Amino acid sequence: MTRNRLNMLIAVMAMVVVALAGFFLGVQPQLAQAANDHVQQTSVDATNRTTAAELARLKERSKSLPALKAELAKLTASVPGSASMSSFYGAVDKVAAGSGVKVSAITTSDAVAYTAPVPAASTEDAAATDEATATASASATAAPTTGATTATDPAISGKNFSAIPVSVSVDGSFDQALAFVGGLQDGARLFLVNTVSSSASQDSADASAAASTTWTFGGYVYVLTTDTDTTAKG
Repeated sequence: MTRNRLNMLIAVMAMVVVALAGFFLGVQPQLAQAANDHVQQTSVDATNRTTAAELARLKERSKSLPALKAELAKLTASVPGSASMSSFYGAVDKVAAGSGVKVSAITTSDAVAYTAPVPAASTEDAAATDEATATASASATAAPTTGATTATDPAISGKNFSAIPVSVSVDGSFDQALAFVGGLQDGARLFLVNTVSSSASQDSADASAAASTTWTFGGYVYVLTTDTDTTAKG
């Protein structure tokens, strides 16, 4: 091998080494960066599509916001965050004036904390209880109870929900009393009536006068506080 050929071979090898070094030191990092940029771009595009879809959903939901606010205001008036009995008394007087009765008495008692209902025992539970408490009498049997599911909301408890016993007595005819209780139950404040009684009285000074009937409606109004440490106050 002549010296010229050796120099040529060395030069070619040097060129190859330079080319390889240029690829690994210059081109390869650029290719890797381009691939990484492509992955990031794909991720950003996916995020943008998700965000756009969520914005479109929120925009559509915002159309119902006024109706939801109105419904919330109605529900808040029905079961307020405080006892607000003075406003309830005002509603009673207004309904009484419209129905023609005269309010003779309104009484309230201390608020009663809510107690979650206990689900009814299933048939199997009733049978097990019956077997455990069976007596010597062969004829004594317990009637089975069917399973029942009681829907409760864990957000509602005795700490934030309470019932205030209320009794309202009015004087008037049957039709007037019926109109009164109907108007009261259709009012903004929820008033659940669970007892109704009546009593008639005659004016001893005027025997010809018609007997006066007093109607008493007993029930509950409710308070749902937003602060679980707050108790209902009048």
